[in-house]
Amino acid sequence: MKPYQFGKKQKLLWGLFLLCAWGTVILLFSRHHGGFTAKELANYKPDNPLLSCLVMLGLFALKSVDFLMHSGVLYAASGIMFPLPAALLLNTVGIMITVTPTYFLGKAWGPPVIETLCRKYPRLRVFADDQKGGSLAVAILLRTVGLPIQVGSVYMGAANYRFGRFLLGSVLGLLPVMIPYTIMGNNACKPGSPAFVIALATEIILHFGSVLIFAVIAKRRLSDSTAAVNET
Repeated sequence: MKPYQFGKKQKLLWGLFLLCAWGTVILLFSRHHGGFTAKELANYKPDNPLLSCLVMLGLFALKSVDFLMHSGVLYAASGIMFPLPAALLLNTVGIMITVTPTYFLGKAWGPPVIETLCRKYPRLRVFADDQKGGSLAVAILLRTVGLPIQVGSVYMGAANYRFGRFLLGSVLGLLPVMIPYTIMGNNACKPGSPAFVIALATEIILHFGSVLIFAVIAKRRLSDSTAAVNET
């Protein structure tokens, strides 16, 4: 399949969208004395809870097109600013906002973009070569093997995953990362507390676990491919 070529017009539109997203959030923060570092996000507590929600959702929208912003900072910031149940709910909505725009972008680009993604992110080929693509299990796994959120969304859109399955798989796959970060943020004032320590340990275990999961999947796919070649 011929690699997809990103034209100048598409790159320009992407850049303009990114610029508008950054500009909107910068305006919100400048009007309410906020900032963008983890410390400034942690200290950003406007009196209006609705405004706090809008700012956080705006940042999640920005994350949908920005590869540099770490989603963990946003999860933790929500945990700092809101009670834990509200923070978890807000971050779940934030995940949906983060993954959706690039899914439809991939759907618009279509299958030709998959080969381009696989060349830039070789581990994606393990899933792209799966003839059972589109399953909920694969949608979840794509969120647990260390691929950028945007890459997984573009791939699933281009591979024509059903939107409901894509969204559910994305949420389920990112919850194990989101929950510990939210708990750490909620206990930021007590870094020695059991809740903070357990959440931090869980996050570390999940990081190494994702590496192990990918290694197991890659090994299994390699064995299946080798067996198929031998049979042929």
